[in-house]
Amino acid sequence: MFFTKLHKKNPFIKNISMAVILSLLLLPLSGCAVIKSATKANSKITRTGFAFDTVISITLYGTEDESVLDGCMELAEKYENLFSATIEGSDIWNINHSDGNSVSVDRETIELLQTALYYAELSQGAFDPALGTVIDLWDYNSEDPTVPEETDIESALEHIDYTDIQLDTDTLEVTLSDPELLVNLGAIAKGYIADRMRDYISSQNVSSAIINLGGNVYALGSKPDGSDFTVGVQKPFDSTGSAITSLSISDSSVVTSGPYERYFEQDGVIYHHILDPATGYPSDSGLLSVTILSTDSVDGDALSTTCFVLGEEKGLELIESLPDIEALFITSDYELVYTSGFPR
Repeated sequence: MFFTKLHKKNPFIKNISMAVILSLLLLPLSGCAVIKSATKANSKITRTGFAFDTVISITLYGTEDESVLDGCMELAEKYENLFSATIEGSDIWNINHSDGNSVSVDRETIELLQTALYYAELSQGAFDPALGTVIDLWDYNSEDPTVPEETDIESALEHIDYTDIQLDTDTLEVTLSDPELLVNLGAIAKGYIADRMRDYISSQNVSSAIINLGGNVYALGSKPDGSDFTVGVQKPFDSTGSAITSLSISDSSVVTSGPYERYFEQDGVIYHHILDPATGYPSDSGLLSVTILSTDSVDGDALSTTCFVLGEEKGLELIESLPDIEALFITSDYELVYTSGFPR
């Protein structure tokens, strides 16, 4: 079983307060546990653990094969060691410490960077995997977090430009045109990992499962009785587990981003963790959360952050232009705004 180290500035923390809550069996939130049902016909096994500095849980239905759960935890460890910006020797750490030299990386790192750059281009920079210099200024894990100096933010903004991330898909090399740029994939990595776990679980002849990576939820198939899984969407700034609405899903991903996930207050102002690449400060878009429903979790992960930064009008326009993706926006006055195809 795998337990990650705690990192002071871990880029994977996106949803420590569980923006998406499953209406399923409540599990222990520490350590690692396997829960079995009594009969194989209705078998269900679950493992909880700690990865990406958040609680993760995998539930498999119709099987008692714990080796599949082992495989999921091994994947979590593998991808954290590739994508974390804080683990020395990871692909992203190596890129960020390359001094402008080309760095050989894993094919999957290239694949994730390609997807991140696609969303950066699609959103005209509202989503930016080159945001690391600004992210490092906002230490939300500190016992006494404070707003960075304006001059420090201005200096960091000079090194945020996703077009400076150059990929060679033939040689599997990454080069930063700006040696001071810092790549950070915290807004997209958990979605990619959830998709890879889904593929792995399916390859093991398991057709019904729930993958929850700290609130990035993927429902593989449906419940053993054929009914959909029910997922609740957290009411912003309410007690954890208080749902403002819920939806029924199968073979789908649900990802929510909101300012209540990580924030601190200074001089009566709330400073949250969803940063606007244009300003270096927390996004002030008039939204309390964005929930994305999609086939692939990597899309939902990137788009939940993107749409939060874009705001309601531009976010709705973007999602309506994309096939097979839907969104729920919660405005600052708690109005629920849906895209045309969002299930209700």
